[in-house]
Amino acid sequence: MLALLCQGCTEKTVPLASALSMDSEGNTGLGIHAGSTYDEWATAYGSYEVQVADGENYVPYTVDIPEERKENSEDAEPIPHDGRFMIAAFYIDDVPTSVKDIAAAEGVSTEELADHLASPEYLADHTVVFRYMIFIIQDDVVNNIACDYLDYNAEL
Repeated sequence: MLALLCQGCTEKTVPLASALSMDSEGNTGLGIHAGSTYDEWATAYGSYEVQVADGENYVPYTVDIPEERKENSEDAEPIPHDGRFMIAAFYIDDVPTSVKDIAAAEGVSTEELADHLASPEYLADHTVVFRYMIFIIQDDVVNNIACDYLDYNAEL
């Protein structure tokens, strides 16, 4: 029974980990690279939480593929084709979890999540790493991909 439960966890976490990986040649774990089209990127990353840069901040969007690209929020604005797009996850004790899922599990808003996870009380019992990948898309083409991480425990 335990093996079945763990197997289900693995199947859900592997795609998120793969989505945030990049090889030495600049290909993401989902096969996107500089030069990929917006449609290729949207097809690969359409099922993940996508945040779009709005000035210095990122605003959550969901990419609907293959239907028209529309935000699933209250505004229902079409997702832009050009800009900075971020896919991110918190790795809590080495398990990747989406921002929305970990906020719901911890009972805090997504705006409060980073402060909650960075608290000395939380870090005393957990390892927390924030991993993210940023795609720069211009004229419907991926021009640049950057990935990085922030190790919350290293800040102690």
